[in-house]
Amino acid sequence: MTHDAKLSLTPVDFDMPSGACDSHVHIHAPQFPFYEGRAYTPGPAIPEELNLLHKQLGIQRVVVVQPSVYGTDYSAMLLGMRSRGSNARGVAVVDEKTTDVQLDNLHEAGVRGIRLNLAASEVRDGDIARQRLREAIACVRRFKWHVQIYTMLPLVTAIKQLVLDSPVPISFDHFAN
Repeated sequence: MTHDAKLSLTPVDFDMPSGACDSHVHIHAPQFPFYEGRAYTPGPAIPEELNLLHKQLGIQRVVVVQPSVYGTDYSAMLLGMRSRGSNARGVAVVDEKTTDVQLDNLHEAGVRGIRLNLAASEVRDGDIARQRLREAIACVRRFKWHVQIYTMLPLVTAIKQLVLDSPVPISFDHFAN
């Protein structure tokens, strides 16, 4: 791998706490086709490189988040999770076509949350954002998963009360920019 030498040349002069976790990574594996409706095309980000980086830094655990470029194809996310075994968890993207059986399978694989990506779907309307959040909460409630929201700051205000009243944990990624 071309990146191995670069990572191994960078000395780390600090210790990570035991059990340190990288809480948001994406896997972009070239063997899996991207979703046709994607907004961007990323370069490769493969599990082997991520694992080497984490080893160099002393990061034990990881949360692999389903990137929007794969839609609801979980192949790359699951590949990344399998490469780390019991030290990995996942956050999946679901839609109205996602079945209970698929959710059960994702739970068995280590998924513990879903990503509500309002930014990539260009949701700007507060009513639509609130409805999608209600649906997401209903989807994860039986598993006690969390909902991770990627949205722009103005919509945070629109969904504030739902977030505060949520029976499941809610988190914001990418700083809700």
